[in-house]
Amino acid sequence: MTDPVLIVGAGPTGLTAALELSRLGIAVRLIEQAREPATTSRAIGVQARTLELLHQRGLAEEMVRLGNPACGASVYGGGKRLFRLDFTHVDSPYNFLLFISQAETERLLREAALRQGVAIERGVALAGLAQDALSHDPSPVTATLRHADGRLEQMKTPWLISAEGAHSLTRATLDLHFEGKTLDQQYALGDLDIASDLTDSELHIFSSEHGFMGLFPMGGGHFRLIASNPFSKPETGTAPSLDELQRIYDQRSPIPARFHDLSWSSWFRINSRMVPRLKAGGLLLGGDAAHIHSPAGGQGMNTGIQDMINLSWKLALVIQGKAPATLLDTYEQDRLPVMRNVLSKTENLTGLIGAESPLLRSVFNHLAPYVGGNYLVQETGAAEISQLSLGYRHSPLSANHIHGGSLHAGDRVPDLRVRRRTTAGGWADANLHDALDPSRFVLLVAHGDDAGTHGPSLPSTLDIATIDLAPPASPPDRTRYETVLGQSSVYLVRPDGYVAFAAGRYTAATQLTPYLQKWFNTRNHD
Repeated sequence: MTDPVLIVGAGPTGLTAALELSRLGIAVRLIEQAREPATTSRAIGVQARTLELLHQRGLAEEMVRLGNPACGASVYGGGKRLFRLDFTHVDSPYNFLLFISQAETERLLREAALRQGVAIERGVALAGLAQDALSHDPSPVTATLRHADGRLEQMKTPWLISAEGAHSLTRATLDLHFEGKTLDQQYALGDLDIASDLTDSELHIFSSEHGFMGLFPMGGGHFRLIASNPFSKPETGTAPSLDELQRIYDQRSPIPARFHDLSWSSWFRINSRMVPRLKAGGLLLGGDAAHIHSPAGGQGMNTGIQDMINLSWKLALVIQGKAPATLLDTYEQDRLPVMRNVLSKTENLTGLIGAESPLLRSVFNHLAPYVGGNYLVQETGAAEISQLSLGYRHSPLSANHIHGGSLHAGDRVPDLRVRRRTTAGGWADANLHDALDPSRFVLLVAHGDDAGTHGPSLPSTLDIATIDLAPPASPPDRTRYETVLGQSSVYLVRPDGYVAFAAGRYTAATQLTPYLQKWFNTRNHD
């Protein structure tokens, strides 16, 4: 029996890795240095793309029930609201930004992993590691673990996933440069209740010559405040007071409000950094161990969760002997561009909204209403923040041979209304996302009005479901179907919901076979 994969760190990133791998039949061991779960709400925003992925795993609905959906973001400057970004433009069933305590997110992931038989080993830290990347040993990584009682344990593992956070020992041992910078400004953070006319159905961003301030609604009048340039000089052992946070708000907001019941506060500085590699032999990095950045836009935790959803199905196939080890190289090739994009955009957003220059402030206050009110900016901005526009078109795993339809290899599969062939041979209306499977590849055969023929034959060695689709009867839904899928196309969809291969229905058979032979162990073909 193969030794278990070692996952170091039981935050959202590590918990997602444990859930995914165990769900796919891979034995894991999950360790966490902290003896108790965190109770403070560090990351609080869950984006639409993350909710779509969690929906497939049976977690999104409970998360939405517990959280507070925000349908928009208002940006203020010069004593007035400049524009509002409308999240209802998001092309997803989850057309909002969900605010929920990270403690709740972790609890839901922890309970889901436990249902898969994975319990967190608390009070266990990674103390050292070594690997022989040239060895033929199936478990080339040796990890030294320190238990809560001081006992040291050595274990061997085929793969170690570093989800340790910003102070990753794995990253330090590999001497991977954490490229980037520490931003100059100090920030104050606080979770508190607010009595005011501020709606808690959207987040509020204040841009002023004094710096950035954001209010993120947790529901029931409870908000998180983040602000640059606090009045006090942050010192070890201190935290922002309710009075200071009130003074910051009064300085930067035109809307009267009274703060009360401060439950938690802290000082922090923003680091914007990432690693140049995500894989070194049997060592894999993700989440804050690989990238940290500004909280602007609520991207960090979502990116870490999606790192592991990208990685886990690939790692499972390699461990099970269904794919060559080169498939794992695409984890790095897929995710590094995403990380660079997140860092760049969060840095730019933080710098723009927090700019203190009078000239920049004047230009921003003058142009923001026109730019922010543009329909295309609304569409693009909502898609980027929600992470729905994220894709892998330039990944070596994406093979595009299609000419009709807007959906290409590397794109996220959107949630369309379709007709789907039933097991009885008839047709039934359905949502396209319900046809996808987070545990295996799915071959979508998109027919036009001619829906008599099936898709190409597939290797018996790879678990792929074939699903026939046809246009729905409703004219608007039919138009969208034809615009996105075309009238005669084949799409091989990865377990993470992105298109791996796209081709015309009548040429797909000859193009799909060499693709599968390249990326998967498909020697026995029917």
